[in-house]
Amino acid sequence: MKMEEIRIRDLRKEDLKDATNLVVRLKKFNSEHDPLFSVSPDLEKNVAEYLESAIKMETRDVLVADYKKKIVGVIMGEILNRPFYQPGKELRVTEIYLLPEFRKSGLGKRMLDVLIEKEKGKSCNIVTVEFPSENLLAHKFYTSLGMRSILSIYGKKLE
Repeated sequence: MKMEEIRIRDLRKEDLKDATNLVVRLKKFNSEHDPLFSVSPDLEKNVAEYLESAIKMETRDVLVADYKKKIVGVIMGEILNRPFYQPGKELRVTEIYLLPEFRKSGLGKRMLDVLIEKEKGKSCNIVTVEFPSENLLAHKFYTSLGMRSILSIYGKKLE
């Protein structure tokens, strides 16, 4: 695989099935880390609807990595308003998933860079990411890019 053969582009309707499969894999992976991430019985349907809605939304972007007409990676970001802080708009990366054979190739960083560049045009001047605390692979990836923890969210299941 040559990195220049991988095209990073906006999600299109014809990508929905493949992109949904990748996000479903991610959500199932997250559920292995913590029982509070146990997946919904309607997971596939919910992911497909979420992705389809992103195609039309100005505040949500989904990019895919296309390798020889196969979707091998997906990244999703949302623009959030920060009315109490500067900068006033934040790009929050909510999902990133690459097929295992495409990891550790620089593709994840490249996808993040493309998403950031796209959102700079929408006045986003800070990027944050969210992922399960126990996902050490994600922690290692993001800290290697110079990111650090800025917010903690704690939770417990209500009985």
